[in-house]
Amino acid sequence: MKRPRDRTPYQKDPRSEPISSTTPDGFFVYVQDQHGVVWVLPDEGHVHPRVLGQAQPAKYAGDLSIEHGIITSVTNLSGTFRFASKKGLRGVARQLRNQGLNVRAGAVRFFSTNGQRPIVLE
Repeated sequence: MKRPRDRTPYQKDPRSEPISSTTPDGFFVYVQDQHGVVWVLPDEGHVHPRVLGQAQPAKYAGDLSIEHGIITSVTNLSGTFRFASKKGLRGVARQLRNQGLNVRAGAVRFFSTNGQRPIVLE
């Protein structure tokens, strides 16, 4: 579990919801809560700390995209949380499947903190 770098106790955004097979296509930020549930918000500037709100810690966070109901990209990119665990990102992909989504082959991409090209994990 990791607390957000921005500890401002923002209110939880009312659009924040657990991702599901009914989540529309688009670009999202995600935060995995302490129970493992992946929550999403449309990708806008500095919304990671508003996904759960109140500066709650996260198990993992990043961004993802959905096209035609399929996860086409899931990464660890989050300036608010900065997770750097490949195992954690694989766990997010597994949880997305558990929440009813299909994750396309090649969609799980890990970005290192040193600016190198992303590594495709799955």
